[in-house]
Amino acid sequence: MGDIDYEDLHVVFDGSCLFVTIDDASINYPKLHALEQLIRDASKDSMVRALVLDVFVQGDDGGNLGEIPAELAHRKPSGSHGAGPLVEQNLLSALHEFMKPTVALLRNAVSGFGIDLASVCDVRVCNASMKMVDRRIHQGRSAATGITYILPRLIGLSQSMRILLLGEDIGAEEAHRIHFVHRVVPDDEFDDFKLEFGKKIGSMATRAWEVHKLQVLKQLDLDFDAAMVHSLGIRQTHVIRDRIEGIQAWRERRDPKFTGE
Repeated sequence: MGDIDYEDLHVVFDGSCLFVTIDDASINYPKLHALEQLIRDASKDSMVRALVLDVFVQGDDGGNLGEIPAELAHRKPSGSHGAGPLVEQNLLSALHEFMKPTVALLRNAVSGFGIDLASVCDVRVCNASMKMVDRRIHQGRSAATGITYILPRLIGLSQSMRILLLGEDIGAEEAHRIHFVHRVVPDDEFDDFKLEFGKKIGSMATRAWEVHKLQVLKQLDLDFDAAMVHSLGIRQTHVIRDRIEGIQAWRERRDPKFTGE
């Protein structure tokens, strides 16, 4: 994959990691559809071992998305109720189903659907100046994209209610304190960190990462005994070839060279 500019998505592939930036802070249906298609294509591309999404997205105000795609028009209710978040749900589903490593980089101002996108990723990192806020409650709107399912499982019920119902501004350090982000990076180091961290994730045993995700995400709503059976089934049906290199590298006291298989 080479450098691509498509529907305000800037895409760079470094040989293992796919870096994606939404160039414009606002979002619309074409951008969301383009990102969904990119994610689904990347999931089938064996060369892509990780995805880094630069989330500088300020959500939407309910009226800037444009016309709903023709293939979904039949699901748009009549009257003032408006279209449901069908495109948004399709995108979040694609990201949720993407079993390779995903990293969200939250930069500067992030709100609304930008928070949703970041929540679905495996790891979240922000710059020191980042502020996030979900203003949908202040606009009399509901967040029906799936975030009400994801966020409580990510940071707990209390903090999820705070974000969704109070619509407070939350800075970088507070986002780290409530465990929404895993790390806060100084502003002047953020771009370098983005490249270094993405390459690091892309060089890991990404197949093992996938197998962990298959267990964790599918077991969220299982009881313990069912989760044990599920883990055994995943273990027996998903081969991790990189484990041979990992064990050998440990024995030889050297850094492993994983292939993602």
